[in-house]
Order: sequence, then structure tokens, then C-alpha cells
Amino acid sequence: MYDTIVTPAEIVVVGAGMVAHRFVESLLSRAQTPLHVTVIGDEGRRPYDRIGLPRIASGGAAEDLELDRSVFEDFRVRFLDDDRALRIDRAARTVMTRSRVVVPYDTLVLATGSYTPIFAVEGADLPGCFSDRTIDDVEALAQFAAGRRRSLGRRLRAAVVGRGSHGAELAAALHDIDVVSTLVEHSESRISHLVPEESGAVGAVRFDDGETEAVDLVVLSVHPRPRDELARNANLQVAERGGVVIDDRCTTSDPHILAIGEVARFDGRCVPRVAPGYAMAEVAASRILGGDAVFLGFDQPFSGSRTPGHDDPTAGEESTAVIVIGELAESGMLRLASSRIAKGVG
Repeated sequence: MYDTIVTPAEIVVVGAGMVAHRFVESLLSRAQTPLHVTVIGDEGRRPYDRIGLPRIASGGAAEDLELDRSVFEDFRVRFLDDDRALRIDRAARTVMTRSRVVVPYDTLVLATGSYTPIFAVEGADLPGCFSDRTIDDVEALAQFAAGRRRSLGRRLRAAVVGRGSHGAELAAALHDIDVVSTLVEHSESRISHLVPEESGAVGAVRFDDGETEAVDLVVLSVHPRPRDELARNANLQVAERGGVVIDDRCTTSDPHILAIGEVARFDGRCVPRVAPGYAMAEVAASRILGGDAVFLGFDQPFSGSRTPGHDDPTAGEESTAVIVIGELAESGMLRLASSRIAKGVG
């Protein structure tokens, strides 16, 4: 009598963010047959809660944002961190990484997320100008602010360029380290350029109406765009305005490749929110395991998260942002001065 040998399915995930973590968690918890999962992440960190990044600016520890480590420590998972997927060979069903590792797949899941585009304004590369997409970004911001405050011996002034709850929460975090913020609507056309001071660091924001706002640091919290270059180079269907086109099964134009999260374009839209990404992760896991789940769209309510504190990290974000903006404005720690300054959230 011979035992039947079942060859494990090879699942490769490109991206190691919150949505990728949720996908792997869901897949492992449901799988009834052998499988191997390889996760390729280009940050030298395990998955963490990006929504909590503003807490780093106010002195929080990066370790406190880390998601459940046990998911990627499962014996069925291989995690390639600090490596980047460079090329998909669809014919051979392989992914090649920056370190020249070639990973075969039966199913490939793209969870590459989004990136912050270069802010096309003169002076955006001055010392004192920061993005806020990663832990490293926000840690650098906090370190700069601490040194700047020591050297100037006074309360700092910041311009937070961006809209919505994230910009408001970042302004609140800066308030906690005694920084007064001006919340500027995300529009490059409203900013003429950033002006350096004598030390060479950013010293002012000049607007298109000629007015100048003195600042000690600038945070460019601009609207993210899908990281779809890997899919584009593999000749998958990518929308003209960005995003890997998927159907309601989260399947791309290649039936062996799925896309989930901020990189995925469904029904003509990409939405930079975690909750729809979690829903896509659940659908993708179900489909790979033979289920019939479908993604119902970005406007559908989503529940059932197994990650504590992440049932819907963006639920009520507009009302939260309005409350935060109002409280900071009343305290004098946030300026809402003119038509170019955010008066609300939209």
C-alpha cells in the first residue's frame, strides 16, 4: 500500500504590508491541503500598522506597530525581507528579486500597495522636508524635529501638506511634541516653492498668491499612487491612470495572478484604504482554496477582521479628522487661515 504524496501549492506574495499580512493569515487559517507561501518585502521590517505611523512622530516605538509575528513565522511561510521583486516571468511562472533569487509560483498575489509620488515643487528636497509613508520616514522626521527644537530653543512650526484624517492625525502627533502645524490642502498648484533658510534647511513655504509662511519643517503627506510597475512590465492589464485591473475574484488579466489592496483597480477605482484591502485579501484566500467569495466593491461595509484593532482602520475617518482639526484649531496648534488652508476634510 502506497501513500499518496501531495505536492504543496506554491503561493508567492509580492508585498509585505498590512493587506499581505491579512491575506497570509487568512490563507493559513483556512488551508486544508499542503501549501508553501513565499512573501517578498522590500522593507527590512516585518509587517506593521501603517495607520499608526503618526504615533512614531510623537515618540511611539516602532515595535508597538508590528503586526502578529506568528503569521510569518509559520513553518509554511518563507519571508524574504529587504528584497524587491524585479521581474515576473509569466510563461515560466517565476518571480526574480533584486538579490537574484528566482521564486516559482502556482499562484502569484500582488500586494505591492502604493507609493508617494515626488512632490513636483522647487525645494521639496531641502533638509527638513519629509514624507510619511514608512517607519523610517517618520523616525527621521521625529529625529530632525528634536534636533531642530534644541538648536532653535523654541516651539517649531510645520506645514503638513495633505488632506483627510492622516494629515490631521499627523498634525495631532506633532502637537504632542510641541510643534504648531499649518494643514495645507494637497495641491501642488497652490504652492509656488519651498524657501531655504541660512542653514540650507527649509525655512518657508511660498504660495501661488505670493504669501509666505515661515516653517521649520514640512511633511509632504500627499495622495499615494498604486505601485503597479511590476505588473505593467509583465504586460498585465493596468489602467491608464494606474492600478492593476481585477475582477470580483481579485484576478488580473492573467488567471494565475491576483492583485489586492491599494495596487488593485476594481470597477474603475483604486482606493487607498485598508478595509477594502482586507476584504480583497479574504476573497483572494478563498479563491485560491477553491471557494467562491467575491469582492463586492469599495462602498460595501466590511467586518470580520481577526487582527485586534483593525476591524476597519479607516471607519469614520472623515468625522475623526474633522474632530481632530477642530480641537487643534481651538488650541492654537493648527492654523486654518485662508482658502488655501484646509477648512475641512473632503
